[in-house]
Amino acid sequence: MKNNRKYFLFAALTFVMFIGVLLNGSSTRADAATRKCYTINTSNTRVYSDTALTRGYGWIYPTDQVSVILVTGRYSKVSYPAGNRVKTGYISTGAILTATGGTTYTSSGRFTTYRRDNTANTYGYVDTNDSVMVLGTRGSFTQIKYNIAGGFKYAFAWTSDVDKYVKKIGNSGGNTVSVPNGTYTLVSALNNNYVADISGGDTSCGANCQLYQSNGTDAQKFRFTYNSDGYYTITNINSGKVLDCATGGSEDGLNIWQYDSNSTSAQRWKLTDVGGGYYTITCKCNGKCIDVSGGNVYDGNNIQIYESNGTASQKWKLVAVGSSSSATVAQRIVDYELSQLGIGDYKGNNNVKYNTWYYGKAVSGSGHAWCMAFQAYCCNQITGSNNAVPKTASCTYAVNEFKKRGQFYYSKYYGGNYTPKVGDIVYYTNGSKYSSCHVGMIISDPVNGYLQTVEGNIQCSDGNWKVVKFTKNAKRTINNSYVLGYAVPNY
Repeated sequence: MKNNRKYFLFAALTFVMFIGVLLNGSSTRADAATRKCYTINTSNTRVYSDTALTRGYGWIYPTDQVSVILVTGRYSKVSYPAGNRVKTGYISTGAILTATGGTTYTSSGRFTTYRRDNTANTYGYVDTNDSVMVLGTRGSFTQIKYNIAGGFKYAFAWTSDVDKYVKKIGNSGGNTVSVPNGTYTLVSALNNNYVADISGGDTSCGANCQLYQSNGTDAQKFRFTYNSDGYYTITNINSGKVLDCATGGSEDGLNIWQYDSNSTSAQRWKLTDVGGGYYTITCKCNGKCIDVSGGNVYDGNNIQIYESNGTASQKWKLVAVGSSSSATVAQRIVDYELSQLGIGDYKGNNNVKYNTWYYGKAVSGSGHAWCMAFQAYCCNQITGSNNAVPKTASCTYAVNEFKKRGQFYYSKYYGGNYTPKVGDIVYYTNGSKYSSCHVGMIISDPVNGYLQTVEGNIQCSDGNWKVVKFTKNAKRTINNSYVLGYAVPNY
């Protein structure tokens, strides 16, 4: 009789639990893996002892990390710290999640995560190839679920980072990225003045693909067309023929040439974002990358197939071709400035080619700061004139000149609302709204509020002053008092 009673009680309990699920909606129970998060809002969150969320049980404070045991559309079961022990209770799901499910993707790069939809507290990072579920968006942030050692985290990341790095799992190209169909030059990471080129502008099958200094001809322009298999066809504008892995083989050093389109895997190419605006380009027929032979930079050096090795020989920047538009010229100036990284003087003597160009002779010694001369020089090298950027070594003079032209916008700190873009020039100040002490070139849109710049005349750890790139500098943010404003040259 006792055994029958136990069986009856077990069946009744099972029935009650089944009814509870029906009333409360579908649920997701955490497995052995731990799911961690913080509450979304910074106010205290009420905890309840029942799933109806009617019997108060305690509080979760904004500084408490929560472990998620069960998630439904209305409530979640969580454990949380309470003094010297851990308590378990029920809270509104909306207190920790913007949504209970979403689309799963994979990350093509590393980016920072935060506890909430702000940058007050970092929570870790998503790494390359991590599985990421996108849940929902709040302001400029997106909530995600991503894997960590032994479990998962629910966290927030800048939406711009999620848009940049997170891609769908399951496409045939792995980390293939969707670069818009269009015409591009392929700029080498070895030297941004050199690009992929069809030798001699030849239009015949078998004409060689080589490295050559950028000259703007159609032999250096390629149309990228995305195919349903996740790979691109790359067609030379001058010849109408496509990039092809010779013989469709797989040996390292195999040549890349142009050939009539035949839709084989030797003519299908995968783009993989490797950061910094660069991509590797991998052939479908062998899984190997487009590579500059030996990593050597000179006109006519061969471009080949080679096993992926992460070197600059295999990294390419796709620069959109738009005839002679201002946007294209701005990008060419940016690329040129990036090619100057590391160039500088000796121990601050100011003896650099940028000053020699400006003064008409070699100079050295104090009184010859070259940050503005560097900007003017680079613009002159690409445009062939001093019209867009005045030829001057004075930042304040340049600012006043841009103001006269109606091409200067104050930063947010000084009352402006302009958002800088590629090719704009940022001017800095030591506190005065009417003078400038330093200058840089904007090389991409701000990232998490940080200006992305190339600047000349920066003191480095070896005591020399060089051309340097900034991507996450505390003073170089859109709201910092150091940032005076932006010039928008008419390139």
